[in-house]
Amino acid sequence: MVEKCPKCENQVLDNKFSCPGCGYVKRDQHGETSHPGDTGITTKDTPKSLQIQGVVALISLIVGLAWFYFTGEEYEQRGELNVIALVMFIGGLAWYIITRFRIWGAAD
Repeated sequence: MVEKCPKCENQVLDNKFSCPGCGYVKRDQHGETSHPGDTGITTKDTPKSLQIQGVVALISLIVGLAWFYFTGEEYEQRGELNVIALVMFIGGLAWYIITRFRIWGAAD
């Protein structure tokens, strides 16, 4: 069966999840998207501050891991542990996980 897209008026099959012309997402009677497995959390709905925190946390995690990896041999020869890099990695990981839970909680 063929329907019209409510946004652009193009004809689409009624079993389609979105309009191929304009990208309009078909919604069910409760206002939820029809996509299977769609969580409903979008970048558009996420506060900018949480997006920035997530990116900074990932950067900290990656820099800490790279620093720890590339200087590990040097610190091992001296019998030391690169504490700063390790704290950056673990702190970045923890911060990223907490931020993801905050984003998930903000969507409810």
